[in-house]
Amino acid sequence: MQPKWIHVLVISMFLYSSLLYVIFRRVKYLMNGNTQTNKFKNILCDLSRIGEWWLLSIGLIFFAFIPHIHRINNSITLENLTDLFTSSPLYLALIVVFATQIFLFASNDYFDRHMDSLDKKKRLRNPICNGRVTAKEVWALLIATAIISLVVSLFFSVFTFLFTAFALFVFYFYTAEPLRFKNKVGVDVLSHGIFINTFPYFFCLVALWDFSSGSVFLLAVLMMRSAIAQLLQEIRDYEVDKKVERNTVVALGQRKTVWIVFTIYLAIFFSTLILLATYQLFNIGISMFYLVILFLCITYIPTFFKLLTVAADNSELIEGLWMGQGRTNRWMGVRYAGSFSLYFCIIFLLLI
Repeated sequence: MQPKWIHVLVISMFLYSSLLYVIFRRVKYLMNGNTQTNKFKNILCDLSRIGEWWLLSIGLIFFAFIPHIHRINNSITLENLTDLFTSSPLYLALIVVFATQIFLFASNDYFDRHMDSLDKKKRLRNPICNGRVTAKEVWALLIATAIISLVVSLFFSVFTFLFTAFALFVFYFYTAEPLRFKNKVGVDVLSHGIFINTFPYFFCLVALWDFSSGSVFLLAVLMMRSAIAQLLQEIRDYEVDKKVERNTVVALGQRKTVWIVFTIYLAIFFSTLILLATYQLFNIGISMFYLVILFLCITYIPTFFKLLTVAADNSELIEGLWMGQGRTNRWMGVRYAGSFSLYFCIIFLLLI
């Protein structure tokens, strides 16, 4: 590929991501000012909490598809990328991922409505608690997204369909009784780690049947990151949770859990560093495709520094630095956009 094409692709990817963000913000703004579309916004945007996960999910899908192309062809050409963006698998994966993510967060808000009503911020955020969305509308959304995700997953394989069905089962009973994985010590972190934040990438690997060493390592990293997210949420919600249910943080305590989270973070950082180094020295480990993990770890330093040095209640700190008060805040946006931009630059400038 000629260098000019590399520059065009990098600039195009940046502009494409920027355009998606502007469109999303503009649609959200227009919906806020219109009574009819406001109902649509309450159901599809607020109930699904799409602002939390859309950018990360799209990035994870690209993380699965682009290295897969490189492994098949031993290179990435303009023709390869054209085929990717003009063929159906990428867009089918986007449909399944978005449908299942909407199912996950809608069911979470519905079955957590009684607990969310005990917390002022969550009560305002949850559209079911304040009556903006009815139970019938929730169930209509859940049924529609479940059917869409299952039907579309069949275009890949029967195994992909079964995997999607099992993921929907976990998503539903993560908060729904009688199983409610969320309030079982250990099971809450395990189920969240394996599926909740990991599904967009995990699904793509299953659909592409790509379980190379690098893909499996990144999947393991995402699972650890998802476990960290769950533990931080439980640390944040500790005062409310201990009144009504028992989870891992309620059992272990906040400070002990903070150190467990930090240990997982160090495991991600040093395992990535070691495997990148051994690949360069001995051709055993993970390639430069996964250097982005180190940079993502670096962006987490402010979060962990403050968590470990602030002895008081960590709820507000976690809200601002990690959760963004239930939405992707500017710092999280910079973290994701910076990591993905670096990823594309590495691919296009070093590996092509």
